[in-house]
Amino acid sequence: MQNFYLIRWLKENSGLDPDIIDSLKFELDNRIYFYGKQFAFPFERSGTRHALDTLKYWTKDKIFSPVKKMTSATPSGTLKISSNAYFQFNKLISQNGFSVCPVPWQCSGQCKVERQLLARVNKVLRFGNFKDLLSAWFASDILSLKAYFRAYFKRENIQALVVPFDMPFFERLAIKVFKELNRPSMIALHGLPGRYNSIDDNRADYLLVWGDRIKEYHVRGGIGPDKILVTGHPEYSPAAPQALTVPGKLRFSLGNILVLSKAMNGAQYSVEEVLTDRGNLILYLYSIRKILQKNGVKRVTLRLHPSESVDWYRSFLPGGFFQFDNSPLHNSIARASLVIGPASTVFIESLIAGVNYLVYEPMLNGRDLLNLPVVPPFDGSEPGIPVANSEEDFQRLLSEGGAINPSVIPCYIKPSLDLSFIRTVIAKGLGTIA
Repeated sequence: MQNFYLIRWLKENSGLDPDIIDSLKFELDNRIYFYGKQFAFPFERSGTRHALDTLKYWTKDKIFSPVKKMTSATPSGTLKISSNAYFQFNKLISQNGFSVCPVPWQCSGQCKVERQLLARVNKVLRFGNFKDLLSAWFASDILSLKAYFRAYFKRENIQALVVPFDMPFFERLAIKVFKELNRPSMIALHGLPGRYNSIDDNRADYLLVWGDRIKEYHVRGGIGPDKILVTGHPEYSPAAPQALTVPGKLRFSLGNILVLSKAMNGAQYSVEEVLTDRGNLILYLYSIRKILQKNGVKRVTLRLHPSESVDWYRSFLPGGFFQFDNSPLHNSIARASLVIGPASTVFIESLIAGVNYLVYEPMLNGRDLLNLPVVPPFDGSEPGIPVANSEEDFQRLLSEGGAINPSVIPCYIKPSLDLSFIRTVIAKGLGTIA
């Protein structure tokens, strides 16, 4: 056995359908790597917790789902797009004359969906073990679901698909169906990437990114430039609730610091498999505390990633230096005099709000504390974005007030939203004039 990785071995040697294993990679990974009390909802739960989660899920599905109102934009055009994109994307493409419909696995009572089949598949994805995912009966359900998706998209005349990512099961399966139908699929970027490679974010026909610099990094990672379209951000454009503005100067003081945790992944990326020492999650915060206390800081606000457990972190952080934050992100940033954190989309949110983001990514041989490659702009390669890759760098940036140049913001978010390409993409995919 070369280059050990269980999912790859199963795909090549188990005799199971490789396409089904590929579709389930993210969920199979979760059963292996999404464990431990550092996660808020790990897959390895106690019997009681598992039973309560199951009851909660089925109660919500049986009682609330049939009466749930559609949350996607109201259909207003003739070209139909099925989308579960984030932010204001669906509303804005609807305003551009498209009919935006929910994806079938989130239709609730608004679509003619195979509820029993979807419920069975959802139950296994949420609560089934590794063996359940690889069972013959579940493989049969996946094939039935793929056939249903194909029939649904054809019957409803859905001409394009937009999803926020391509790793989870439903999104990956829908992309495969659209490829079989020769209809265009798009990934609308939902965050600042923590990795760039030629596989992830490259399964659909097009990748929609917020700014030119993000496109540049994806091209460096191996994705063809012709399939990457720069759109701007749905929440920061003249058509959105707030227009993008570049602050003249960023706040940078030690009075009210917001610290972000460095979270573990619950699944593997597609180019390499990496094991992580979860003790380094705490080491990251201990290191930040050490430097800040040397600079006279008595306490800071700590914001965990939504996937993480407050109770687990609290058990490692005595003394009251870290005050846990559960406010809406926008409010937390608005109060902050400085944000300190690792590679994160909050980097962009903080700069737009006029607060400096001190990037702290301790590195050894190009790898971070979790043994993953550090990607730009968090590796120090981007002009105008100072980065601390060691405690010495961290202290220097604090002493010198090493703030980010706000002029980098338009590099990562195009100032005006551009959705003009969608009609062309659909026409090209359908071989017609839209």
